[in-house]
Amino acid sequence: MRIFLLVLAIMLLLGCGGAEVEQNPPPALPNNTNNYNGPAPQTTDIQQFKLNLWDNLVADNRCGSCHQPGNTAPFFVRRDDINLAYTAALPLVNLADPAQSLLVQKVAGGHNCWLSSNTACADTITQWLRNWGNTSGAEQVAVRLVAPVIRDAGASKALPESPGLFAAEVYPLVRQYCLNCHAPSATVAQAPFFAANDLSAAYQASRSLINLDRPALSRLVARLGGEFHNCWSDCANDAAQMLAAITKIAEAVPLAELDPTLVPSKALRLEDGVVASSGGRYESNQIAFYQFKEGQGSQAFDTSGVEPAANLTLQGDFNWLTGWGLQINSGRAQASTQSSAKLARLIGATGELSIEAWLIPANVVQAGPAAIVSYAGSAISRNLTLGQTQYNYDFLLRSSASNFAGQPALSTADADELLQASLQHVVLTQDPVNGQRIYINGQDSGVRREAASISNWDDSFALMLGSEADGSRQWQGSVRLLAIHNRALSAAQITQNFSIGVGQKFYLPFAIGHLIDLPQSYIVFEVAQFDNYSYLFSQPYLINLDGAALPADVTISGMALAINGKESSGGQAWIKQRFNVPTGTVLTEPHTLSALGTIIAAESGANSDEFFLSFAEIGAFSNVRSKASFPQQDVSMASSSSSDIGIRPFAAIHASMSQLTGVSQANPAVANTYQTIARQLPATPNIETFISAQQMAITQLGIAYCNAAISNSTLRSAWFPAIDFNASPAEALSPANRDSLIEPLLQRFMPLQAATDIANSDARVELNNLVDRLSQCHGSCDSQRTQTIAKAACTAVLASAQMLVY
Repeated sequence: MRIFLLVLAIMLLLGCGGAEVEQNPPPALPNNTNNYNGPAPQTTDIQQFKLNLWDNLVADNRCGSCHQPGNTAPFFVRRDDINLAYTAALPLVNLADPAQSLLVQKVAGGHNCWLSSNTACADTITQWLRNWGNTSGAEQVAVRLVAPVIRDAGASKALPESPGLFAAEVYPLVRQYCLNCHAPSATVAQAPFFAANDLSAAYQASRSLINLDRPALSRLVARLGGEFHNCWSDCANDAAQMLAAITKIAEAVPLAELDPTLVPSKALRLEDGVVASSGGRYESNQIAFYQFKEGQGSQAFDTSGVEPAANLTLQGDFNWLTGWGLQINSGRAQASTQSSAKLARLIGATGELSIEAWLIPANVVQAGPAAIVSYAGSAISRNLTLGQTQYNYDFLLRSSASNFAGQPALSTADADELLQASLQHVVLTQDPVNGQRIYINGQDSGVRREAASISNWDDSFALMLGSEADGSRQWQGSVRLLAIHNRALSAAQITQNFSIGVGQKFYLPFAIGHLIDLPQSYIVFEVAQFDNYSYLFSQPYLINLDGAALPADVTISGMALAINGKESSGGQAWIKQRFNVPTGTVLTEPHTLSALGTIIAAESGANSDEFFLSFAEIGAFSNVRSKASFPQQDVSMASSSSSDIGIRPFAAIHASMSQLTGVSQANPAVANTYQTIARQLPATPNIETFISAQQMAITQLGIAYCNAAISNSTLRSAWFPAIDFNASPAEALSPANRDSLIEPLLQRFMPLQAATDIANSDARVELNNLVDRLSQCHGSCDSQRTQTIAKAACTAVLASAQMLVY
């Protein structure tokens, strides 16, 4: 109950507070007063150089104050002759692979970056070079593999087979605080069962959640400290307690040597691989672009190269993803209104747009719609929004066919459930001929909105991620990439960008020459950090860097990924496959082994984890693996007898809340909420099927009813005649007046006091604690806060088991 009330209070505060669009000034634009008056460009390419690179770098606060004749060579931004500047720039650039340009590398190393991030400066120049190269017909460079550092698979710490250390340090904590969920005997059992009655089963379930090389990265620690998951007291202290327990195990475990029966390749870390080129995307009409490479700080930079840069300022609770990306827990990332104005100007000029994003929604119960990307001024006035309503993506666009809120929204079909809590590529397009469309993972969703023109856009709005400008409609999840185009991408261009993927990627060449008697032979994987806790391995192929042919048939079977001295416990996509490569196969070009991919758990982090391959058979070597054994789970058989208590299904919940509050089911706010979350409410009266997501839906409906009731002055006065709602909480809800709020709620929602009910005295304590917490405004609570606290207290009782269970 206490945890539920706390979560509810946080939700209400997020939904009821927040400022309007912030008018943050953007960074000063380059001082380009030095208009060019020299000789005309002699070729089309020199003109493109001027438009795409020279114009952007000539300002004194970038390169113009130094790289001029008489100052610092090379003179690639000289103002007297653009043709000579072009000649000076050519040795500094690589239009086939802009990221490898000397100019980019110099700035990436810290040379005269005009932003707080060297990476952002380098990416911006890379984009300018890419724009120049696109007009010059430059071809995308292929990835060139080089021989990596050769190292043998090393040793690392591994959990012992015996659960003794786990039983002494971690098991007492999880048995005391996690038993109600993470055990098969729990009322609502949630895997993994690391708090099971059976110690062996609990130990096996916990192994992937414990990192002995870096205990702080253990999932058991991160869930408490970083994700605030079911803390039992103070989350920071609880995480520290769990960290101390895991650290004691780590200190007691010796280094584990490599299993001598394994047939291993040579080992690699991510840093040993070849960085995959970030090119290949279709970006010709990109006007804002975010790759979230920063990894730290409170800004995400727009590296589209289109000025002014609409850099995002991060507010609230967020985390950087190590493989590039931003995880939003609460709060938002917002650009200034001045820099965001370029979106209205450039999109308005074409009447077209595309919003392209790589997303990982945190769950499939968010609604509102929750605002993933929004160019808006408030929750009811916007230019555009990409939103989430449970399993659906929503496209809200101000046009000639909509109102100022972008309604009616275009949404993916309910039955298709296209939105999932996994990495997805989402594209919204609009043009005056084809109208609005939504694409998921390169595929047209099939939903349509007839053609309409973009009109009445407000250039005083701000671009933001994660919520609306007033803090409402919070979205939770991760954004790996965001691109805004002022043209509608074609289906082929969307497929192209989807196929490129997202995030920092490496090619890891695992040396196997010593196993097949052919030096310089490698099995190469494309590897990316999927999130802070896992790696994505995909598309292995065989290659020889000397271009040699196989001297004999090679059979590869039972190929497994291994990390830190042992085979990974999961994610073995190729372990049952067999690859036969015949004699004479020339390995100058990649010989594809598989198109499959898989995810394995991180252990020590990207800077420390060491990978290698293990084989059941390769060349003349073989290893017969023993089958894994798993302890018997203590899952009890379902009883044939039914529970003595049940829960109200969706229609009964709706009717009960209406009867208890006196608010009609037809109330627009209530009806809209019910339509949105009806599928998430319990469908049957069987209490054994109840899950936490249903409780969240009940809470949302309770908020709608309590908001409608207490916002109605007649009902409010009838419920709480002794409370002055024009006074601040310190006065209206002071300890002396507190009972004037609590007693009417208990009498209205808990009048019978059945034997199984919570005691009135206990309910008063909980409600008192809730009011105390919500009244802590550091002296700034106003009368509106009094209503907000009353709504929170109302919802805490109305949406509780008192109404639900019978």
